[in-house]
Amino acid sequence: MSIQNLAPLLVVGESTGTILLESADEFRCAINRMAQQAVRSIRIFTQDLDHELYDQTEFLKVASAVCRQRRNCTIQVLLKNADKAARFGHRLVELQKRLPSSIEIRSVPAEYEEANDEFFLVDDIGLVKRFALGYMRGHCEFRSVPDAVKKARWFNEIWERSEPCQDLRRLSL
Repeated sequence: MSIQNLAPLLVVGESTGTILLESADEFRCAINRMAQQAVRSIRIFTQDLDHELYDQTEFLKVASAVCRQRRNCTIQVLLKNADKAARFGHRLVELQKRLPSSIEIRSVPAEYEEANDEFFLVDDIGLVKRFALGYMRGHCEFRSVPDAVKKARWFNEIWERSEPCQDLRRLSL
């Protein structure tokens, strides 16, 4: 069964099983459904802040609502390459400027430049993972133990060594 049919039934931290994702629509559906349920955190490790996934009206509405309604919920983005977002603009970057205490975008430090992962974590238990760069193939798990926990630890390690993304900061000048 596709993610679009299952989405209304899926609960972060409770629903088990792996769902294959094979299109941008399926990734967006999984990301939006998980993000709606975020209580503590949304963490995104991305190569280029993919416009197809994170510059979409539905995701931005969900992200804005989560940040405004759940004061302790944060969105942390680790971005490997800011060129595309800086060149073409990005609505998540604009949202971050309006909600700087809830959303932070940082650059992946040089010592992690070989990392080719792409993933989306909600409350360190829900996981959307992209298998290959440039392709919309991957999977999601609304209760991903222990994989989401490992990704969260790795994300935290990089986050602690990262700096705010200067390339995107310059866009506001």
